[in-house]
Amino acid sequence: MTGENKKGTEQSRRRFLASTTALAGAAMVGLPPQDAAAGKKHPKRGGTLRFGTRDDSVGLDTHRNIIYFVSHPLTGITGGLVDFDDKMEPKPGVAESWDTSADLKTWTFKLRRGAEYHNGQTIDAESVKWNIERIKDPKTSHAFTRSVVSGVERVTVDDKHTVRFHLKEPDVALDINLVYYPVNLMAPGAADKADTEPVNCGPFKFKSWRRHDRCEMVRFENFYETDAEGNSLPYLDGLIGLPKKEDRVRLTALRANELDLIDNVAYADAAAFKKDHGRTFETWPVPQVGTAMMFFNLKNGLLSEKDNPDAHLLRQAIAHAIDREGIHQAVFNGIGSIANGFYGESSPWHPKGIAPSSTFDLDKAKALRKKAKGGDQRLTIIANDTFPYMQQSGELVHAMLKDAGFNVVLEILPSPVMLEKQGKGDYNIDSTANSYRLDPDGWFARNVLSSAPENRRRTGYVNEKADQIIIAARQERDRAKRRQMYADVETLVNRDLPMLYTHYVPLMMAGHRTRVKGYAPSFTGPWSYTGAGMRRTWMES
Repeated sequence: MTGENKKGTEQSRRRFLASTTALAGAAMVGLPPQDAAAGKKHPKRGGTLRFGTRDDSVGLDTHRNIIYFVSHPLTGITGGLVDFDDKMEPKPGVAESWDTSADLKTWTFKLRRGAEYHNGQTIDAESVKWNIERIKDPKTSHAFTRSVVSGVERVTVDDKHTVRFHLKEPDVALDINLVYYPVNLMAPGAADKADTEPVNCGPFKFKSWRRHDRCEMVRFENFYETDAEGNSLPYLDGLIGLPKKEDRVRLTALRANELDLIDNVAYADAAAFKKDHGRTFETWPVPQVGTAMMFFNLKNGLLSEKDNPDAHLLRQAIAHAIDREGIHQAVFNGIGSIANGFYGESSPWHPKGIAPSSTFDLDKAKALRKKAKGGDQRLTIIANDTFPYMQQSGELVHAMLKDAGFNVVLEILPSPVMLEKQGKGDYNIDSTANSYRLDPDGWFARNVLSSAPENRRRTGYVNEKADQIIIAARQERDRAKRRQMYADVETLVNRDLPMLYTHYVPLMMAGHRTRVKGYAPSFTGPWSYTGAGMRRTWMES
């Protein structure tokens, strides 16, 4: 693509956002622009912020493990070719500019001169090529991360600062999918220590880590970003991540001055906390950090057509037994909204015209269960013990299915066990959620497209029509048309039921008003993004 065409693409994105202001505006209230967020021209540098989070990473290798950019402390060490702003629009990261060919099959990235990994190694085109090839290797990457670059046929180096991605098929969304979550860059020369001493290129450098206990990071002095006055970012001397998965424990630690900032206040506590403690603590509401759902295992077992000719009938029975309004009230305390697709109304990607999924009808659920082969056999629900809403939704669905006559058991499991069971297909229903995707391709091409490694690992859903639409959407430059195409895919998903969307997951961050200055999360909760968030936060004593 020529520079003029690239400019046109960026203008289209801006027009698209402008046209959806009515949808996104309510969600963006309270997120100040970067200059306003700083609060003053010359913020105080220094200080170490203690950040309480719901979750922690499974391991330190940032290619092999998911480093979630909302609730994992290790997010601070990660960086990538592409970054994003407060509205989750793509912005330069390690790549200062990029363009694509007319057929969307070749993407060229111009790298920022002077950018370094944490060990001082220059980030050049060869090192980017090495990173992508490592991520493409199933032996050294997670399926979630690998799915992003599965369409990359090869990477070539033009010169030290120019790298080209040659794709198997056209892809209009490659740039936005290459953001540092999940496609982050690590220093090739330190790969042998990635599991113990990760060397990446984010705003903070790794210092130490004890899983589910403490993660220490220090400012990366040679990080490439600066503020409007040319001061280097981040402002903080350091960041200490203190994972505490119980909401009440995390909130108590904040109020006891053991933490400076937490990534979420429990839904049951949110309203009272803001009312009773608003003078002491600042809060930042996030309308959709992700989408909660019930994944059905279509790879094997009772809910798979491979093993049960009535699998779809059984999935319909389950869907009719689930009262999503009950989940909305009991789990989310009436905060947020019930989901009918992946994107809620606060998102510019919220589509219209999706055929709804099954409604709650207990009598119909009972009738379908009795009719379906295997309706009396045992079903297993699994749920992650890290995020309370996943566990609570699993518990509620377990009770609802029992009310419909299902023989069902619930297993609350730690992340490593969950990953193993998901990979083996050792479950029937997974009470889970997925984080917000900046572009719909990041959701559909990883979790619905039948060839995607992540889909194969999780549900095993196959629908040729859905595949055709997802692939075609990758070639469509008009965002309004793409949005409608994804609505058509959602209609197929709601009909076939490889998953049942249950709720848009809201979030409310909280921090000490007098100590934490300049902080504001991005639109869907990430705390590190272009020129803002934790990069622009400072501490007052």
